[in-house]
Parts: sequence; structure tokens; C-alpha cells
Amino acid sequence: MKVRGLSLELKIMAGVGALVLMFGITVMGNIHRGLSRMLKEELTRRGVTIARVLVGPAEEAILMDNQFALHQLFRDTMSSYDDVRYIYVLGPAGNIQAHTFPEGVPKGLARITAPSGPVPGGVQKRRISTDEGRIQDIAAPLLAGRLGTVHVGMNEQSVRRRIAAMILGWGAGAALMLGLGLGIAYRLTSQLARRFAHLVDVARRVGEGNLEVRAHDEQGDEVGRVARAMNAMIDDLKRSQADLIRSGKLAAIGELASCVSHEINNPLNTMAVCTQALLDRAKSPALLAEPEFEAFPDYLNTVNDEIFRCKSITGGLLDFARHKEPRRSEVDLNDLIAHTIPLVAHRAKQAGQTIVFEPAAAPVTAKADSDQIRQVVLNILINAVDHNSPGGEVRVRAERGLDHASVSVTDSGGGIPPENLRKVFEPFFTTKLAGKGTGLGLAICQKIIDSHRGRIGVASPAGKGATFTFSIPFDAREAPGDV
Repeated sequence: MKVRGLSLELKIMAGVGALVLMFGITVMGNIHRGLSRMLKEELTRRGVTIARVLVGPAEEAILMDNQFALHQLFRDTMSSYDDVRYIYVLGPAGNIQAHTFPEGVPKGLARITAPSGPVPGGVQKRRISTDEGRIQDIAAPLLAGRLGTVHVGMNEQSVRRRIAAMILGWGAGAALMLGLGLGIAYRLTSQLARRFAHLVDVARRVGEGNLEVRAHDEQGDEVGRVARAMNAMIDDLKRSQADLIRSGKLAAIGELASCVSHEINNPLNTMAVCTQALLDRAKSPALLAEPEFEAFPDYLNTVNDEIFRCKSITGGLLDFARHKEPRRSEVDLNDLIAHTIPLVAHRAKQAGQTIVFEPAAAPVTAKADSDQIRQVVLNILINAVDHNSPGGEVRVRAERGLDHASVSVTDSGGGIPPENLRKVFEPFFTTKLAGKGTGLGLAICQKIIDSHRGRIGVASPAGKGATFTFSIPFDAREAPGDV
């Protein structure tokens, strides 16, 4: 029958209690049987020994017809052994000649049962049932039976009392151990139940959408391994959810950017043509001689510059919106980085910065789109120079892993605030001054690295600059449409 509605703790406790109880009953039963057999055998040996000891003095007293000595012998023996119930001498004719019965000889004592069998040394024994319980009757022949036999009655009740006392003591000890075992089992099962309850609570909170919860169980047993696997699952779920949200955002932003860029580019082109025509006419000496026209060329130049800045933004939006599959070929990242750094060298020189390249010891060849990877390196280098401290250093390092190539770019600036670390790859997020950046460079970098089935990330210890690292596999399987 299945037990329903019980907690895990109660089920384990009930199972442990039943198991310990069954074990205890089995052990105590075996101990009782073993003790009973052992003590009865010991009682028989003692009876045989007493009977043999009595044979010599009894023969001498009977031959000398000294009844007083015979009775004195029996009384002394009875006082020396608590488990001796009686002693008597049965004559050759079947008559009792001497005994220790205070109220007379029980009728038919000699005919109650037949001897159960000989004991080594000519001694015989039989078991007698009385109101006091069972008695072992040990009979030893006197003068080879010519003078009769001496009978010693060993009371098995004393054996039972000793067994009961021993079982009681051992039973108390067993009960104490049972209680102690159940207490330990209760403690262990309570801890186990609490640990499982914690895992259930974590699973419930994850199901409610809380992906910041953690299973706090660092023990090395199976439950601890389940907790660590659950934490890993939560981390994977968090990453998958973040990737899904980001993919949705990128898709929406890409579609919006494509529509907006096309719609804005047309009026921007018209505005650019008009401002250029006005700038050409503004060079007329007649117009320049008019005082009211003096500021017009500066205004027109400002409008023209802003128009082209808007066009650069829409161009970036179009680049971001386009889904361009990488055209993979064998690319040595050492060479690619070495040829990309000069494109940023002038910008770094103007800021008083230096760019240090640490190539890998061996060629780092990966199958990638060289133009796209160059764009990633260029965007990260420009970002590092723009956020670096004046006179600082930008360090570029290429490394070869077991199955991937990695590139890291580290600046010596003030670093990225913790609240911004999760936002750096989001489209349109930028900390640059207005007009200095669109917030699309790093978002495009992540999109390119994702298309190469790689990873890109950033680390920024407080006040120690920032390190952008991306890695791409050597043998990434090409997606449909790759060339």
C-alpha cells in the first residue's frame, strides 16, 4: 500500500524506524535463543558436576549408614548453590532413602519422566515440569548403581531470571541506541528535507521569472551537485533569455532603422544639395558686403555639417540593419591587427597615446570574414582611444587557444562604471559627448562576432581601465549562405 500525503522526512523516518526495529527484534530474538541454550547447557554441566562431587561422600555415608552425614552433605550443597532445587538418593529398590524436601517427597517424583539420555560418565538427565517451572534432574549412580542413584534437581527458573535480567539490560541498551539512531536519522533527514525544500523554493522562484536567485548548497554530495547543476541551468536560462531579448530588440531596431534611414536619407540629400548651393552663392562679394548677411555662411556651414552627421548616423543604422553573412577565408589575426592599428595611430597620436601590439608567438589562423573582423578590431580600438586617459596606453594582444583565437584590447583609462557594463553592447548606448558617437559601434561588433559563432565581452576593474575581448573558433561550421 502506497503512503500518500506524507513528507519526505516522515517517510524516511518511518522507514528507518521500521528497519531498526526489525533489526533489533531479530537480534534480540537470536540473542535470547542463544543465551537460553547456553545457560541451560551450563546449568546441566553444573548439575552433572555437583552430582559427581556428591557421589563419593554419599557412597561413604550410605555404606557407614550415617544418615546425619548424608543429610548434612545435602544441606551444605543446597546452601552453596542457589539453582539447586533438591537432592535425594533413590535406592536400588526405588525407594527414596534421603532427601532435601522440607514438606516430604513429592508423590511419583521418580516416575514423572524417563531419563532423556546418558551423559558422558554414566550420568543421566531428564526434564521435569512442575508448578515452579521446568527442572533438570541429574542422576549419578552410586557404587555402579548397587547403592542406587543420587539425584540433583537444577531449577531452570534461575536460568530464565538470568536471561530476563540480561535481556532487560541489553534491551534497555538497544532501546537507547534505537532512540539515539532515530534522533540522528531525524536530524539528518531534517537537514536533507530542508535542502530539498530550498531547491524546490529556488525552482518555484525561477518559474516565477526570478533568474537572480541562487541555490546555496556547496556540499559535495548528490544534493550539492543538484544545486550546482541548478545554478548552471539558471545561468544558461539567464543567458538564453538575455540573448532572446537582445535578438528581439535587434530585430525590431534593425527593421525600424532600415525604414527610418531610407525615409530620412531622401530629405537629407535634398537638404544637402540646397545647403551646398546656398554656400556657393554665399561666396558672392555683393552678398558678403551686406551687414545682415555676415553670419549666413557660418550658419550654412553648421547646417551642412549637421546634415552630413545625420547621414553618417543613418549610414550606421543601415549597416546595423543589414544582415550580412560572413564570407569566410583563412585569416591570420596577427597580420590583420598589425594592418588595422595604423588606421587608428593618427587618432591616438593626437591624444598623446600609444598603441602597443603583442602578437601571438605563432600564427593565429582562423576561418573568418577579414573585413568584418577588421571592423570589429577597428571599432574596439577607436572606443579604447576615445575613453583612454590623456597620455595613456592601449595594449592589443592576440592569443591562440585550443580551439579558438582570441583578441583583447586594454586601455588605461578610468574604466566603465558597474551599472554600464551590461549596457555597452546595447544599440545607441554611449557615454561620449553629444555629436561624438552614435552608440552603434560595439553593437555592430557583437553582431559580427555572433555571426562568427564567437563570444565578446568586457571586464573593467574599478579605476583600472577596461578590457574588451573577443574570440572566434578556428573551425566554426559555416551557416547557410556562407561562401
